[in-house]
Amino acid sequence: MQALSDDQQLGRIEKRIDRLKDRMDRLETKMDNGFAATRAESRADFRTLVAVQLGTLATIILGFGGIAAQHFL
Repeated sequence: MQALSDDQQLGRIEKRIDRLKDRMDRLETKMDNGFAATRAESRADFRTLVAVQLGTLATIILGFGGIAAQHFL
């Protein structure tokens, strides 16, 4: 096996670093897409929760209103 010169070793190391940078960029892109999907899903869950809570509040108010109307009429 032949020993590599300093320039050859540096060139080889630079290629490996470039490949690692490419991998990191791809992983970063995947993470950004994943975070965006997670944020969108949490927004949808939050909106659902708010809709359910508002529906429950409206039911309680109308129920008490109905009880009050039966009592006073």
